[in-house]
Amino acid sequence: MLKKLTKPLYLAMKLSSVLLIILTASATLSAASGKSQSLKNVKLSVSFANESLYSAVKKLEKRSGVHFSYEAGKLKEYRVDRLEYADETIGNILKELLQKTPLTATEMNNSLVIYRNATSPASAVQDSPAGFHRQDSLIVTGLVTDEQGPLPGVSILVKGTQHGTSTGPDGRYSLENVPGNGILVFSFLGYTAVEEPVNGRSDINVTLNVERALLEEIVVTALGIEREEKSLGYAVQKISGEAIRSVKSVDIGTALTGKIAGLRVNNSTEFYAQPSISLRGASPLLVIDGVPYGNMSLRDISADNIENISVLKGATASALYGARGGNGAIIITTKKGADKDGLAVTVNSNTMFAAGFLTLPEVQHSYSAGLGGNYDPTDYVWGAKLDIGTMAMQWDPELKEMRNMELTSRGKDNFSNFLETGFVTNTSVSVSQSGERGSFRASASDIYHKGQYPNAKVNMTNFSLAGEMKVADKFNMTGTMGYSRRATPQINGAGYGDQGYMYNILMWTGPEYNLEKYRDYWITPDVQQNWLYKAWYDNPYLMAYEKLHGIHENTFNMSLSASYKLFKDANLMVRSGLDYYSDEDTQRNPPNINGTRGGWDAKGIYSIDNSTGFSTNNDLIFTINKEYSSFGVNLLAGGTIYFYKDKNLFASTRNGLSIPGFYSLESSVERPNTSSSEFRKQVNSLFGKLSLSWKSALFLDVTGRNDWSSTLPEATRSYFYPSVATSIVVSELAQLPSWLQFWKLRGSWAVSKNDLGVYDLNRSFSTSLGVWNGLNAASYPDNIGSGIISPETSRTWEVGTEAYFLRGRLHMDVAYFNKYRYNLQTNADISEASGFESTLINTDQSFVRKGMEITLGGTPVKSGNFQWNATVNWSFTHLYYKELDSIYSPDNMWVKEGAREDNYLYYDWVRDANGNVVYQNGLPVESDYQSRLGFEDPNWIFGFSNSFAYKNLELTLSFDGRVGGIMYNYINDKMWDTGSHPDSDNQWRYDEVVHGKTNYIGDGVKVISGAVEYDKYGRITSDTRAFEKNDVPVSYESFAREYRGGIPDGAMDPTFIKLREVSLKYRFPSSLTEKIGASAASVAITGQNMFLWLKEFRYSDPDRGTEDLNSPAVRYIGMNLNLTF
Repeated sequence: MLKKLTKPLYLAMKLSSVLLIILTASATLSAASGKSQSLKNVKLSVSFANESLYSAVKKLEKRSGVHFSYEAGKLKEYRVDRLEYADETIGNILKELLQKTPLTATEMNNSLVIYRNATSPASAVQDSPAGFHRQDSLIVTGLVTDEQGPLPGVSILVKGTQHGTSTGPDGRYSLENVPGNGILVFSFLGYTAVEEPVNGRSDINVTLNVERALLEEIVVTALGIEREEKSLGYAVQKISGEAIRSVKSVDIGTALTGKIAGLRVNNSTEFYAQPSISLRGASPLLVIDGVPYGNMSLRDISADNIENISVLKGATASALYGARGGNGAIIITTKKGADKDGLAVTVNSNTMFAAGFLTLPEVQHSYSAGLGGNYDPTDYVWGAKLDIGTMAMQWDPELKEMRNMELTSRGKDNFSNFLETGFVTNTSVSVSQSGERGSFRASASDIYHKGQYPNAKVNMTNFSLAGEMKVADKFNMTGTMGYSRRATPQINGAGYGDQGYMYNILMWTGPEYNLEKYRDYWITPDVQQNWLYKAWYDNPYLMAYEKLHGIHENTFNMSLSASYKLFKDANLMVRSGLDYYSDEDTQRNPPNINGTRGGWDAKGIYSIDNSTGFSTNNDLIFTINKEYSSFGVNLLAGGTIYFYKDKNLFASTRNGLSIPGFYSLESSVERPNTSSSEFRKQVNSLFGKLSLSWKSALFLDVTGRNDWSSTLPEATRSYFYPSVATSIVVSELAQLPSWLQFWKLRGSWAVSKNDLGVYDLNRSFSTSLGVWNGLNAASYPDNIGSGIISPETSRTWEVGTEAYFLRGRLHMDVAYFNKYRYNLQTNADISEASGFESTLINTDQSFVRKGMEITLGGTPVKSGNFQWNATVNWSFTHLYYKELDSIYSPDNMWVKEGAREDNYLYYDWVRDANGNVVYQNGLPVESDYQSRLGFEDPNWIFGFSNSFAYKNLELTLSFDGRVGGIMYNYINDKMWDTGSHPDSDNQWRYDEVVHGKTNYIGDGVKVISGAVEYDKYGRITSDTRAFEKNDVPVSYESFAREYRGGIPDGAMDPTFIKLREVSLKYRFPSSLTEKIGASAASVAITGQNMFLWLKEFRYSDPDRGTEDLNSPAVRYIGMNLNLTF
């Protein structure tokens, strides 16, 4: 069966690869062919539809890669009728565009300059460039104004140099040594820059117009369709690839932290763990170049390949993706060519070293392993006092035998000494070229990450190939291909359990041994370890190098799209995407160590877990655009077939290894255990979208999609979900105050649905070896499928507003959303007489998630060569009960309609009416009923990004954090329980261990008479108790383990603020780069995880979102070098 599957798959992959290579090679030749021609002779295909001349020229500039020089404000005074060109030269296109205007264009200094004819009226763009011959230097003076009068602080530079000045308070300027044939560039924040040819003049006055390019921002939306942001009725936030690369980390997800409102990134401190990402409380869909791949993650993409990322935040934004897009989408557009015509080679090298830790657990160093003040290496750290001359039988790691030795604090720094200096190297090379009829880009990157633990290392390699080609006048093709590989020998060492280093070193072993003496971890190689106590814990060095969990992951993806212009305003696109993965997960344990001790695996174990799979996504999309006077109509219709198949094969040795140290299934003493599984799913879809616009001010989108899912029963297999979105650009309809340049209102509504897992309804047998007296068995699940289950449904509405203030210097975006989830599914108990225990049903319980997102961005300061840009992202989201199910909803006093769902419930101590803890026999009494301490989710999260630029120097700082909520500090709890907590080293413990005193009296009360009665929820119905102050002395160890190690003491506020990224970059001037043949070069000092402020949390970084003996958070500092040739 595998051969039948893989043969056509590999054929398809080979065929697609060949097509992509042909496409790229053709694009390369086409790119090269247009390199040296006149700019006016560059050919392209383009269409215009009742838009401004400024918009048309911007479109020409983007499509052709040719630089234009013009004054944007003047170009916006002219309109372009509906025109369409196929494989036409820029010269002929410009001639027709400008024929009804007083403007003309000429080629100069590798640019096309649009200017006023000598006989043109004064309303034209700029003076004629006649006389652009060499002239002597001039002193140029003038006045710069805007619509309100003189404009101070405007930057004036001689183009191509750093020579310049700025306007004074009266808007006037004076600049010496200006070439008579030069060009002056006038720029000011929030205004469109103007390039004015000097043409021998000594007096040049300029009027600047407020920049509208930001208001006409283009973003990538669902299905890879580019649209003007102002037309969208839902929240979208865009981030450039440059912002992602400012500080290069192992994972792109980390670079997104705090940079998108509503996007929460939980960054783990564990080696090889990827950040977890949620958008408005759920996992978003990942889309790369228009393809929603089924097996890709952000780690499979090199940051150097990213052009930009658009985050579609709501179900309406991603409605055309169906169930997979119900939680929003992260849309990644990759690079497919050079930034300008010609060949470009870019080399980037980034290296960062660990420079200390943001959090590092502390433990006491005064007491040994054991209980009750007695040394015992078998458990706990409530043992004997160290360094007072006490003798005990201990393991000598160098002689490898038991000896009577003094109990001393030999291992005060065991954990710190076990840690190693980590580092990350990230090197990438790309070759790209763009030209008249196409572009291509090929890149390779390699990341090597050395973690903080021994043998923690991973290699990540990425290759990519992309190209675009104009095959014919009406036919275009785009292709991408990528491959990523990751390999690590060891991912063990995290968490609370026998595989955790902190568990072994900090929690359950004392400071009386020196871990460094145990680097020689074998007594008998592959058979017996050198360790002080082998029943519960293992030598950490043996764990690192012998008790391995290795991973090898390979991912391949490719896409190919073809677009054909059927007729005027109509286009047909076919797009196919495929991804394939192959993962190998191996584990091995030597004999006679923890985890393989006892039972059938006492002689060691080896296992291998192989997973392979692929997914395909095939789209057919028809679009038509029409303009009718002030009205615009866009129609989209299409269909998608999505299919995935996963296979898994697991095998492990049975009853140990026949040859110690030989890790192979062939070494199994008995027949290996094996299991296999297969998952297949297909979803067929039809969808459509109608978009209407009026005067670029009113916009309306209506979409509909119908899915047919293979995992649902036939009766409910087909399901439909619609969406509606509207946008009103108030600034296009009404006169706004001068301080408000743009204002938009938006709203949307959508329905999304989720189907089931592959085997939620269709059950399968599983087999086991040696179940009864060595006999094998096959078992069937005790849950039976249902033929009437309906898909889970969500109904979302959203409102928002967007505005630009203060001449574009400040931007604000606000969104509020409400997502109602119903038709939820649960397993319901059924009569065992049926032969099953439960079945899947829909319940009446429902939830609603509410939230708000605010983004503020702008340029607080711009003066001369200095500029400060800043962006603040703020958001919150909480989940509430909407409706309850009388049978299946939880039965407690905090579960009610309208109440929050994220209650932090725990068993508190029994207390009196004043909140004092009630003691019995000197120890606190735990309640039999749950209490609510608060809510788990943060009150809000935020990000604050800054960039400070002065000439060629740029400093970027990125802060983020979370405020409020409750998180259980497990490491704090377990350190109290085991006796390793630093605060347990106190006078009470000393008196108890050294002097035998039991004199600790807890702060609280004791009951001297009466009783208390509760209802089923723990609310007091009757209380006749009388209290007096607790005066019963107890063992400090007993108290600390009972009281300080419990949940009431371990639940903490995880509020934190983190300085996530720092970068100080210097861009070398062209006068230096030209000497080495480079077109651009920069060097930067970078840092990540630089500083952490915690309100209450201790010993651990709450950034992960949970605490389970989290490893220390590492601070990285390094350098980045970038060269482009």
